[in-house]
Amino acid sequence: MERTKIPIHKDIMIHKEVLPQLPSCFKHTKLGYPRKGVLAQYRGPNAIHVHEYPRYWLFHRDHGDPRTFRGVLAHLLFDAPEIPLSVLAGSVSGIAVAKIVGEIRKNRSKNAGEEAIIAGSIASLSIGAITFLLGRKK
Repeated sequence: MERTKIPIHKDIMIHKEVLPQLPSCFKHTKLGYPRKGVLAQYRGPNAIHVHEYPRYWLFHRDHGDPRTFRGVLAHLLFDAPEIPLSVLAGSVSGIAVAKIVGEIRKNRSKNAGEEAIIAGSIASLSIGAITFLLGRKK
C-alpha cells in the first residue's frame, strides 16, 4: 500500500486470512497506547503503526515515527500532543506552587525549602496526570 493512500489516524482493517503475517519491515514495538484485545503492536516504514488482533490487523499512519529523532518530534506534536502538554502543565504548575509555598513558609518553618519542593512535586504530578488524562483522544 502506498504511503499516500494510507490516511493519517484512520484505521484500516486487514483480516489475517488476506495477510497472515506482516512483511519483515514491520518491527514489534512497545511504543503506543494499549488497546483492548490487542496482541501486539508493530511499526513499519512511512510511520505506519499496526495493532495485531487475534483475527485481523489494524493499520493507520501517524504523522511521525517515534523510533527516529525527527519522527519523535512530529509524533509528540501531532499524534500524541497530550504528552508534551502534560509535561509542560505539570512543570509550570509545580514551579509556581513551589515558589508560592516557599515564599509563604520561609519565615514560618526551618524546612521551608523542603516543604516547597514536596508541594511543588505533588502539584506537578497531579496537574501533569490530569492534563494527560483529559488530553487523551481515546
